[in-house]
Amino acid sequence: MSASTNINTKDIQALVKGIGLHWPKGRFFYCRFDSAAAGRALLRHLCPLTSFHDLKSHHKPDVCVNAALTHSGLVALELNNDLLYSLPEDYRDGMRRRASINGDIGVSAPTHWEDVWANGQVHLWVGVYARDEKLLEDWASAFDQWIQSNAGVSVVGTQDVSRVVSSPDVPVYIDDAESQPEQPVLLEHFGFRDGMGNPPIEGLSDKHIKGNGRLGVDGEWQAFPAGEFVLGHVDTNGEIPVAPKPEAFARNGSFMVLRKLAQDVDLFRGYMQGQAEKLGQNADAIATRMVGRHRNGTPLMNSHGDYEFRYDSDPEGRVCPMGSHVRRTNPRDSFGADFGSLLVDRHRILRRAITYGKLVPTGESQVEVNGDDGQGIMFIVLNASISRQFEFVQQQWVNYGNDFNQGNDRDPIVGTRVGDDKMLIPGDAGAERETMICNELQQFVRCRGGEYFFLPSLSAFEALSSDACDWRQGNEMPA
Repeated sequence: MSASTNINTKDIQALVKGIGLHWPKGRFFYCRFDSAAAGRALLRHLCPLTSFHDLKSHHKPDVCVNAALTHSGLVALELNNDLLYSLPEDYRDGMRRRASINGDIGVSAPTHWEDVWANGQVHLWVGVYARDEKLLEDWASAFDQWIQSNAGVSVVGTQDVSRVVSSPDVPVYIDDAESQPEQPVLLEHFGFRDGMGNPPIEGLSDKHIKGNGRLGVDGEWQAFPAGEFVLGHVDTNGEIPVAPKPEAFARNGSFMVLRKLAQDVDLFRGYMQGQAEKLGQNADAIATRMVGRHRNGTPLMNSHGDYEFRYDSDPEGRVCPMGSHVRRTNPRDSFGADFGSLLVDRHRILRRAITYGKLVPTGESQVEVNGDDGQGIMFIVLNASISRQFEFVQQQWVNYGNDFNQGNDRDPIVGTRVGDDKMLIPGDAGAERETMICNELQQFVRCRGGEYFFLPSLSAFEALSSDACDWRQGNEMPA
């Protein structure tokens, strides 16, 4: 695959840019097709997908449509075996077979996943985001009519999603009203600001380079090369990452991880209250140390704004605990100031998550607000390598503690619980805060299903939809 410094944003799906607050409502459609011909018809109906370029234009679309295929979906399209076997092993295996790597055991084991994720029945994810509820329902109604009138295509499941934003009218604190965000910010269901850790990408995004980018040994921040997240481009090593063949299939695509993560808000708040009583602290202060940021997104470290800060001055985690969620999932320069973020850069992920369910106000129960459907995050990650990026973070940083001198202790928020798990919050004499040990951590977050997908470029998606596609079985595959 030849290198290129030019990125055609008209060929990259909108999801790579991120679906912001302009499109707060969404629905995911999990589709299946009974034949290759039916699958191609479905793809043709969805063309053209929304591009990265469309979201940058002055006339932004009212509805954004994205699509990605599972390995079983590519097989069902009857693609050439050379192409199928050029796909990486992690993607071919799928998330279910790699459950032990990701810590999907116990209540998160595949045997407890939602039925839609059984037996490889999902071939295509269609992610639709809209400016308002009516626009979303209009699109969904038209799509349903098309599905009903075309044999061999079905929607085997759906998932409604939406952005949740902080408001004074919806308290999300536990026992400290002053921890409530004063300004409107995007939240996840435990009541902390979300979506702050995404890396800037050369040629695609220049937001928050200082803080979210690569930190050089010279102390300067840089954006990430596109090849860390988009196939067919140079990566951090100055190389083109290994990608599926042919080039036209892989280029400008990305591998997508989709996980439905249920958040138990009642359990989270109850646990923090119990620890507060035991330790003589307030519950929100303990939750803040576990997460690694304040509820409004302000870092615990001294910073320039909400993004630009380093951990090199806090090697023992006395300001921001080494075991906190934010520090684990993006360690920055935690592993030694002499290296900058060099030991971290190859494992960064591009997060495109969105919540489902309504915020649970302080004093109310999650069942009262969301019923049996609950609330949580549809966790979406884009990366050039599932194993080197997403799976590494999940296994080595979330569910192992050695890199952070935490021994067997796991991420206190999203880690898999395996017994009497605990978190050590070091004391800070300067802040007159004593060391705290929070024991008997609970399973605040559990996986309810998911899969690995390939998010093709617009041109590759259109080629896959064609009855004359060169990549089908029986055709000699071009280089």
